[in-house]
Amino acid sequence: MSSGSSPFSRLDTVPVTGSTQDDLRGVLTGPEAGSWPHLSALRALRQTAGRGRSGRTWVTPDEGALLVSVVLRPLVPAEHLAWLPLLAGLAVRDALTSFVDDLPWQLGTKWPNDIVAVPEDPAVVAAVPGWAGTRKIAGVLSELVTAEPPENRADGRLAPDEVPAGRDEAPMVVLGIGVNIGQEVDDLPVAWAGSLRTLGAVDAASGPTHAVAAEAALNAIGHQLVRRLEQWEEACGDVDAGVLGRQLRAALTTLGQQVSVRAPDGELGGLAVDVTPALVLRNQAGDTEVRAGDVTLVRVSG
Repeated sequence: MSSGSSPFSRLDTVPVTGSTQDDLRGVLTGPEAGSWPHLSALRALRQTAGRGRSGRTWVTPDEGALLVSVVLRPLVPAEHLAWLPLLAGLAVRDALTSFVDDLPWQLGTKWPNDIVAVPEDPAVVAAVPGWAGTRKIAGVLSELVTAEPPENRADGRLAPDEVPAGRDEAPMVVLGIGVNIGQEVDDLPVAWAGSLRTLGAVDAASGPTHAVAAEAALNAIGHQLVRRLEQWEEACGDVDAGVLGRQLRAALTTLGQQVSVRAPDGELGGLAVDVTPALVLRNQAGDTEVRAGDVTLVRVSG
């Protein structure tokens, strides 16, 4: 697909809604599900009840952010769907990298679903406890939508290791993407948040306005999603069957860091050594896989 064509099979934009995630989930569980095929998207210029991971609120001002949810029907076995938030984060990171090519920032991902900017010189950025100089500029939210089972299967379900024969048989996922584009520092809800504007990529003397940047980011994200999904499907969902797993880990800023994870069953700490896609922590007790939680950096003295 050329960069000049739309990567989306359908793209609807509304001026305001509560949550694009909730809107699409409602449609996909009803009779109009077929009108929202793979890679169709709903964008809102403003959200009043946006959601992040674990039901948290995604706070944005009336304008300045890119807010979009994309319907995905990936041709991969259900047992590999847990990789999707990391793969989507990689696609968003890839899409936004061009905005900071000439700036003193590097973009990466943070387990499990954040896109972050890391300063080339940490000394020139105010450190935030648990985040150091890293700034979160985008996040993704992947939600599986329960659908009516295919009528041509006796048990109504695919086996966990079975590749769907077509999009109509594939699991339906709503992928929410929020990117901070034009916000000033005072518009951001937490000290570790950033935007393309605070990085110097938007509304600078020679840079694009936030509206132009949002359109460019949306198009680039769509194309990178197509690219990464195609790689994933070619590997039948196994990210380690080719280069995808190596590229995903190379972008993951969490790996190699001493971290603390606030998980649903308690707080864990250790060196982040791998993803499976769960985060693998290594400490004196051995290796532990953490499947969900909030990660903060641990300051190492010495």
